[in-house]
Amino acid sequence: MTRTFHKVGHRGAPFAFPANTLKSFQYAIEIGCTMVECDIRPAKDGVLVLAHDETVTNRDGNRYTITETDSEVLARLDLGAGEGVPTLQALVNWAQGRCAIMADMKCEGNGVEEQVAHILQPLSVEYKIVPGADTESRARFRAVDSSLPLSLSVPASYESHIPTEDLGAKVVAMDVQAVTWEYPLLTLERIQQLQEAGLRVFAWTVDDPVIQQRLLAWGLDGIISNRPDLF
Repeated sequence: MTRTFHKVGHRGAPFAFPANTLKSFQYAIEIGCTMVECDIRPAKDGVLVLAHDETVTNRDGNRYTITETDSEVLARLDLGAGEGVPTLQALVNWAQGRCAIMADMKCEGNGVEEQVAHILQPLSVEYKIVPGADTESRARFRAVDSSLPLSLSVPASYESHIPTEDLGAKVVAMDVQAVTWEYPLLTLERIQQLQEAGLRVFAWTVDDPVIQQRLLAWGLDGIISNRPDLF
């Protein structure tokens, strides 16, 4: 299996521009990222927009709840660099020919999975991946797009739940093609077991250059970072 390492900009390059904005994604590419991570939520009008939290705050300190605000209003905000909240569609339109997209699910149901699969459809399999979906959400994705790469996201607090035997096979049985794990969970042995099972392995969120270099040496498939400039 040929592997491509991805330097992944976590919400773009949030140390330089407001997170989850096109300016942030653009700068991430300029400093060498080959993939950008974004967070998906539905606005009041049902349009999928990019926001990690339930609310966003503009440069004047006014707070807007994503699900209570139409996407057009969110787009017109100034989050600090003259840009508002973009849609997932806008990111996909921009990313084609530039980079891969890691679209992290912060929502599920009510047709969201169908929308995400449809919007990501123009991207080839190698240029998209969807972490964050739970068991029911993954089943809905599979019903509309059997080829969409899904990833199992696991925080470090789940250490006690990581299988000690047949790790790769047990993860593959969850119908995912990758893992996005908080970096303390990843050891060289676990990375090798997961990759031998055919899974891609991504670590989040790694901002320490020493840890970045250690993970690089272990040969995983991607590192998600707020500071991709430090690689």
